[in-house]
Amino acid sequence: MRFYTGDDVGLIKGVDIDPTVSLLDAQAAAAKKLRLEAKAKKAASIVAAKGATSSGNVGSGAAGEAVLEGVGVWTQSGTVSRGRGIQQMAVSNATADGDGDAGAVFVVARADGTVEAIAKESGAVVDAHTEQGFAAPVSIKHSGRQIAERRYVGVGAVGGTSFISCTNLGEVRCQRFGEDEEPRVLLKLPVEACRMRVHAKSPRVFAVGGREQELSVWDIDAVGTAAAAADVVAEYRKPTTAPLFRAKNVRPDSLGLRVPVCITDIQFLSDSATAPTVAVSTGHKQIRIYDARADARPIHDWSDGVSAHPITNLLASHAKPELFFTDNVGGLHQLDLRTGRVVGGYRGFAGAVTSVALSEDGAMVAGAGLDRFVRVYEADGMRRLLHRAYVKQRVAQLHWDWSVRDVSPDEAERREEDEIWDAMETRRSKRKAAAC
Repeated sequence: MRFYTGDDVGLIKGVDIDPTVSLLDAQAAAAKKLRLEAKAKKAASIVAAKGATSSGNVGSGAAGEAVLEGVGVWTQSGTVSRGRGIQQMAVSNATADGDGDAGAVFVVARADGTVEAIAKESGAVVDAHTEQGFAAPVSIKHSGRQIAERRYVGVGAVGGTSFISCTNLGEVRCQRFGEDEEPRVLLKLPVEACRMRVHAKSPRVFAVGGREQELSVWDIDAVGTAAAAADVVAEYRKPTTAPLFRAKNVRPDSLGLRVPVCITDIQFLSDSATAPTVAVSTGHKQIRIYDARADARPIHDWSDGVSAHPITNLLASHAKPELFFTDNVGGLHQLDLRTGRVVGGYRGFAGAVTSVALSEDGAMVAGAGLDRFVRVYEADGMRRLLHRAYVKQRVAQLHWDWSVRDVSPDEAERREEDEIWDAMETRRSKRKAAAC
């Protein structure tokens, strides 16, 4: 299995994990290696104390740390620069030059305002766009909070040739890579947006929500803005058309008080883009389901017993009617969409989980975050921790590469036997054929 991570210092890393090597076996082998290295260091120190000189290097990189067997980590793209940290990342199956057969690209939004298209196979930057004035200081007061900087809250790939990006100031941009002139769409939505998601099947449809900003779904091809004068530099403008769907806040609570709005993540649950079903999480420990065909208010509002902490991330399963969600204290949980109940959780994280990914068959779930580990669990059953990899940096985005197929132990054994037989030399028999 293969993963790609985007971290806070601007690196895209690849992680290969051999599914045939169990975590317990890998940890046992690593512990044995550390014990042998400790004994070697102790013997070397005794020899050095007697006046002998030691030749050679003993150790394995970082003190007290050994790489687990069956785990490989490498840097795919980028150099260490905290000012160019990765804030959002998406994957497109078509390249930036329009050739879908040449491989996939990562669309990466960085902290300095750059949106890049990076070839997945080579790690080379294919194209890039830099938002002018992105790093300039801002001072905006909204809902009693002070906003002091811009940051990306969502990015999406449109066929590898175009991208959609959104900042926390509600600035939505859609344009082709390498083309700063028209055609492009610059849309100004309310400030303090917290998340923007692009529809997987219709990438020109996106949803956005945030603090005191209810969920809205837009079609970038149908949105209209006020025309700018010919001598005015292009700028973000408010839409003049209505969105495909705009949610309403839930009704006041039992005391008649208005319920505050704080959307933290969004997931599309249906293939329909014109009348979608959407799940949102909130910073007030709630998960809500909206159906554009039914009502502007949520058809399900789950709050009691869902989470004891603010929910930060959502992931909808493509294999089962389930949602995976994380909180701000390192929890990863699984919710059944049919009942609205939490059916299980995953332990082991030592910090907030910033990104979650699912295997192609939905049988495994992976999470990564501030503790610098990528962990893989069973999605059902005992939800055991199956694999773990240390990537050295805090992970902001995690992508499970489904194009790399895992080989089962039986298949691996069969292939090994075939290789042995193929390597054998074929010898002709010395016996002569009997005459007829």
